[in-house]
Amino acid sequence: MRKASNWNDLPAVTLLNDTLVRTGYRSDGAILTFNIIAPSMKRWKPHSHPFDQIVLIIDGHLILEVDGKGYEMGPRTIARVPGDVMHTGWPVGGAPVLNIDVFAPARPDYLFLTEHQTDFRQPEALKETFHQEPSQEEFKGEIVADPKGLVYNWADLPTEDVLDGQMTRSAFRGDDCLVVFNKLKPTMTRPEPHSHPFDQLVMVVEGNMALEVDGEVIECGPGSVTRVPSNVPHTGWPLGNKPVLNIDVFAPPRADYLPLASYQKGFANGR
Repeated sequence: MRKASNWNDLPAVTLLNDTLVRTGYRSDGAILTFNIIAPSMKRWKPHSHPFDQIVLIIDGHLILEVDGKGYEMGPRTIARVPGDVMHTGWPVGGAPVLNIDVFAPARPDYLFLTEHQTDFRQPEALKETFHQEPSQEEFKGEIVADPKGLVYNWADLPTEDVLDGQMTRSAFRGDDCLVVFNKLKPTMTRPEPHSHPFDQLVMVVEGNMALEVDGEVIECGPGSVTRVPSNVPHTGWPLGNKPVLNIDVFAPPRADYLPLASYQKGFANGR
């Protein structure tokens, strides 16, 4: 029997002097990490890795440092850290931060976080790690007054209407993944199932929805994450009388949705 997982209930690790709690969930091509950051966490020494990283903020505020410059991110913002660029982050204000990081391809040194997903064989050994170094340093760089161009608000992304206006869709991409934001009106009815030759991660941020996978209906509420395997018929629709905000992750990037991310610089001709 299929069911949705809640990212708060997944097996967790505690890091960086007990200031960070992390869980994980993966697809064939990507891994998501869900990070709860205590307001007491300080700036840790920057690090880099040879793949890019997408950073989503659900709650709270933090400074994302990229290549020596600081960019403030608040709730419902998203940014991309390019591969091989030094970066780090720390919270600002007195509230905890909930952020989701997307790594594609699936970051090998974080795969142990997904051992609860029994449909994936875990690697026997890891050749490289890209962990945050456990040393604190004061920030001596510049806080960028206008983070436009690196930090985007979800609500400000270009959108398209689908299903006769019952759903709006927007997207943000990395080198090897596409993050898609879907806003479903409560009046939306069940669309016909479809399938594709790549798997899909489905998260729900607001509202409740039914996710039908191979004829089986899964109830997904706020904080839920589910994987739809490749080539399996699936569809989804709202439950109740409130709108739904759902985030899908496709790795590799879903080609027919790439035009939604054409506003992003650094990607030529939809690649």
